Amino acid sequence: MDVSLGKSKRWRVPMVAATIAILVAACGNTAPSSETPKNGGTLIWALDSDATSLNPFVISTLPEFRVISFLFPNLCAGDKNLNVVPDLADGMPSVSSDGLVWTVKLKKNAKWSDGTPITADDVLATQKIQGDPKLDTDYSYDWSKLKTIEKVDANTVKYTLTQPFAPFLASNLVGYVAPAEVYGKLDPAKIRDDPVSKAPTVFGGAYKLDKWIPGQEFDLSANPNYYNGRPHYDKVIGKVITDATAAANALINGDVAWHPSLGESGAGGISKAKKSSNVQVHTYEDLGYIDFRMNTRKGHIFDNVLTRQALASVLDKPSIVQAATQGAGAPLWGDIVPASWAYDANSVVKYPLDVNKAKSLMQQAGWTIGSDGVATRPNPTGSGTQKFVGKIRVRAGKPDRLKAAEIISDQVKQIGMQLTPEPTDFKVFYPPIQKGQFDVFIAGFSLTLEPDDYSTAHSSQL
Repeated sequence: MDVSLGKSKRWRVPMVAATIAILVAACGNTAPSSETPKNGGTLIWALDSDATSLNPFVISTLPEFRVISFLFPNLCAGDKNLNVVPDLADGMPSVSSDGLVWTVKLKKNAKWSDGTPITADDVLATQKIQGDPKLDTDYSYDWSKLKTIEKVDANTVKYTLTQPFAPFLASNLVGYVAPAEVYGKLDPAKIRDDPVSKAPTVFGGAYKLDKWIPGQEFDLSANPNYYNGRPHYDKVIGKVITDATAAANALINGDVAWHPSLGESGAGGISKAKKSSNVQVHTYEDLGYIDFRMNTRKGHIFDNVLTRQALASVLDKPSIVQAATQGAGAPLWGDIVPASWAYDANSVVKYPLDVNKAKSLMQQAGWTIGSDGVATRPNPTGSGTQKFVGKIRVRAGKPDRLKAAEIISDQVKQIGMQLTPEPTDFKVFYPPIQKGQFDVFIAGFSLTLEPDDYSTAHSSQL
């Protein structure tokens, strides 16, 4: 996955496929689950992209969050069953009978890596920065239901809402807390470019950052002040390996001991890992998915809903997912993945394969297939005609996504669409998209514990 979608300031369009995440640990470098964990040693794991920042207020991509998760505490968090559980919080929040007042107590033994206590002041400062409209961030923080936030005492915070809001727990109380003495002194409008974004110095998570070698690795060491106790590994090293096949080979060869994104290495990588005697492969459904997103701005080739429906009708989604993942993925027909508690199979709207219907929808949208097989229409933004020619922006080094792009490119030719896959390095993948300079793109996203897509789909959040 590339982006944490639940609160990311990103995009809204139909989905093609949901992935099944594959968690991998190499035997010999990790203790078997039947044994009591032992302290010591170094965990080396594969990270499929470098970070652009280590500032928790700025970041939005999943690789960045994976690094940050080692470094900063969470007020509440999700457990292995996707239930909300206390982390820095000393128990679940208490809620008033009218649902308006949420009170959270903090662990009294919690300290930052510099030895200073983690207090309510840090929680208040974190919320203040997140709620600042001038905050320069790629993430979308929604505190619109919050009326007031108060410090009751050094270890107690009280939130008062404008109205009862059930998602408040998963949407607002699951998340990081940052040290007020560091980030509270920064101008939110200039926070992205502050030196702390590249070299944070105070941490509250299980590990501290020793060094970040851009494009290569993140070196972390155990935080002796961690409030949940000493982490088992002395050190954790995240190796940046952007090519999915190379990352799978690194796991098989023993260069890394954990590869959380093996599923994106394609069928070859998965099968090779399963056959390797020193690798254990664990497969499970998660909140992540791969989707196909269209630029619907006026004048672009997908600006008409009938055109988008034509695309949905011409794509054979099950065959695309099967060919691209060789069984390591499942088709997704909406914006909620099956692993979420909110998924309802009975409410899913599917577009069955129907090429004739797709052709009819293209005609209704004003497109006519020419003698060269490419559809045209009167230019909506000027004189002459517009050809249905575009590029599928897809992340380089991801065999499954490129395979899907190639199959999609072939299938849509039946209705006059000429879409050419364009593999692009992750470092430069999103800037043109954020500026609206794209036709379509394939990317990985992940929901948060709260499946409501208000922060990404509501017009006020775009």
